[in-house]
Amino acid sequence: MFGESEDERGAGISRRAFLTGACVTGAAAMVGGLNACAPPQDAGPGGAGGTGSGANGGAVPVSKAPSKVDKTYDADLLIVGAGGSGLACAVQAALNGTNLILVDKSNQVGGNANFVEGMFAVNSTLQLEQGIDMQPAEIMEAELSRGQHRQNGDVWLDFVSKSADNITWCIEQGVMYSGKVDDYRVGLFPTFHWFKDGKAAVGYVEPMKARLEELSVQLHLKTAVNGLVMKNGRVIGAYADGGEGVVRYSAKAVVLATGGFGGNEEIVAEQGWNTDGIRIVGSPNAAGDGYRIAMDNGACSFMADSAQSILYAIEAFPPIDFHDAAENPLYGYFGIASGGPVLWVNEACRRYTREDLANDNLALQCLPGKGNKGNYVVFDQAIFDRFFGKNDDAKKAFYDAIKANGGGSIYQSDSLADLAGRFNLDADALKAAVDRYNELCGEGADSDFGKAAGLMAPIETPPFYLAKLSYNYFFSVGGITTDGRHRVLDGRRNPIEGLYAIGNDGNMLYRNVYTINMPGVAFGHQVNSGREAANAVLEYLDR
Repeated sequence: MFGESEDERGAGISRRAFLTGACVTGAAAMVGGLNACAPPQDAGPGGAGGTGSGANGGAVPVSKAPSKVDKTYDADLLIVGAGGSGLACAVQAALNGTNLILVDKSNQVGGNANFVEGMFAVNSTLQLEQGIDMQPAEIMEAELSRGQHRQNGDVWLDFVSKSADNITWCIEQGVMYSGKVDDYRVGLFPTFHWFKDGKAAVGYVEPMKARLEELSVQLHLKTAVNGLVMKNGRVIGAYADGGEGVVRYSAKAVVLATGGFGGNEEIVAEQGWNTDGIRIVGSPNAAGDGYRIAMDNGACSFMADSAQSILYAIEAFPPIDFHDAAENPLYGYFGIASGGPVLWVNEACRRYTREDLANDNLALQCLPGKGNKGNYVVFDQAIFDRFFGKNDDAKKAFYDAIKANGGGSIYQSDSLADLAGRFNLDADALKAAVDRYNELCGEGADSDFGKAAGLMAPIETPPFYLAKLSYNYFFSVGGITTDGRHRVLDGRRNPIEGLYAIGNDGNMLYRNVYTINMPGVAFGHQVNSGREAANAVLEYLDR
């Protein structure tokens, strides 16, 4: 990606591998403070357990129901969010004979699932037909080791063990696969099952939508859930704003499938990220609605361990473009901000990691600098010309950005001291960092951090460039603490009766780092968690 040789390129990963986990939508954006693992609080009979804003912007006070309800519906199960996981949950619940209603605040089903290309499975019929035979233990060790074994192995084993059946089940529901199974070019194992035409919009969303109609599932679109109704610590319904006004759903169980909080800058900040100059690149519908609802009703926050799809960015450059980001050398997934043949320093002008982390895992690149007050990228004209100024379009975009930006987030100068002064950095410290980096480049090996030798290019040809790094935030992974049955847990790690979280809302497969080494896992989890929650609800209702 960065250069011409394999040594220089490293293990490049396409934009698609990074986005395969993107999930969907749900209820309206909620407001209010974040709970960690606070003990559960009962809203009392008829109370809406939560503070939130509905589609009309009106708040629903804690422990107080709306003064007026325009429409009521009764069901055993309410599913909030009709994306990848919500669709799977609704179809499975309907097959189970559960009386359910599926709602979504948008005007269509699918959400970000429409952009997914395939899903994970181990030893599916499609794999076995092609002679692909893997041992679950291999998958487990490869994945868990990359998360430092901080993940719950039992949850992972359950997911892996059920993955082949999920493919079979999807086919039975009409989901269409292309038949191609591979490692997605850069994965550790051939676990990626491509949807027809390489698009879940074609292979998954439309067939599942048709299946909902066949099963006569009630679907309420443009309906934003904004609070739960609790009684004696148990879910008995929810309130929403929709086309019929204020709606009350009486339900014995509620499943949150709202796609996480990646579209909500305030909650992203609570995750610990500096949001100055941040670009929310994922779906704005994934606004933390389910997270707020769960927290307002005593759920244990998984925020401290949650993961995310995130990349470095430079504010002066154009927004990342999904269509060409994998190959764009200027501001794409492997652009200037993403590292490689450049130098990264923090606010003290200290180098803090090797800059080619994107070759290991795109989502890993930002984590070492998360605790820094500021992060900066340094390079020179020779580096730009060799690695990034690949064509006239790239060069024009680069120089136009510098001119228009006026030095706000990127600056050009023949003097390193001038660059440092522009960003209020210590000039001597910056020079020392560059001198040390150039020394390593001269030795032909990064003996400090171990960056690939082909990416060790000295910074010595003026003009020099220094840019302040911000972030492109795609989507969150996890936020609400759940158990193996996808039940939402309270501060004492006990299930909140009747409340479930699936998809990106309740994803417990990761700890801090969104590993993308096992292709299709995130969407495989959408299907698996949806089905499992529907089955868990069936057991709950039968008690």
